[in-house]
Amino acid sequence: MEFVIAYLLVNVLVGVAACFFGKKLFYLMLGLLVFLGVFNIGLTSTDGSVLSLAIAAVLGVAAALLSKYVYKAGVFLVGFIAGAALGFVVAMLMPQEATNFLGVIMVVAGLLLGLAAAHWTDLAVRLGTAWTGASFVVPNVLAAVLAFGPLTAVAVAGDAMASFDALSAYIGGEFSAAYGTPILVGSLALAIVGFVVQGRLED
Repeated sequence: MEFVIAYLLVNVLVGVAACFFGKKLFYLMLGLLVFLGVFNIGLTSTDGSVLSLAIAAVLGVAAALLSKYVYKAGVFLVGFIAGAALGFVVAMLMPQEATNFLGVIMVVAGLLLGLAAAHWTDLAVRLGTAWTGASFVVPNVLAAVLAFGPLTAVAVAGDAMASFDALSAYIGGEFSAAYGTPILVGSLALAIVGFVVQGRLED
C-alpha cells in the first residue's frame, strides 16, 4: 500500500505544482514534467528496466538545462508533453481500434502543440503547464478515489519498481479507458483553473 500512496503522491504533487505554478517554476517544472512524462510513458511501453529509468532521468535533467539556454526549445518540450497527454486522453475516448495507433496520435498531437507553443511562447507556457499538470493530477486522484482497491491489487509487495510499473500501466491503460470522459472533463476544468491562477500570480 505504501508504494501506491507514494506513486499517487508523486504524480499529484508534481501535477499540482505544474498546474498552478508552472510559469513561475518553468525551468524546474520543465525538468520534472519531462522526467515524469518519460517515466510514465517508459513504464507503460517498456519493461520498466533500470535503463529506462536512467534514460528518463537523463532526459529530465537535460531538458531542464536546455530550457535555461534555449527558452523556445524548452517551451516546445512543454507543448509537446501537453500535446502527447491530450492525444492520450483523446485516444482513450475513440473506438478501441484507435488505441493501436496510440503512439502515433500522441506524437502528432505533441508535435502540433509543441510548434504552436514555440510560436505563442508566454501563453503556451501557462496553458501547457496548466494542462500537463492537470493531466497528471486528475487521473491519479480519480484512480485513488474510484479504484484504490485495484491499485493495491496490482502493486507488488516489496518491489517499488515493479509496483510503479504496474500502477502506471493500470492507470494509463485499463483505468483511463474506463473513465476517459471524466478524466478529460476533469483535466480541462482543472487546467482552466490553473491557467487563471497562473495569470493572477503574474499580476
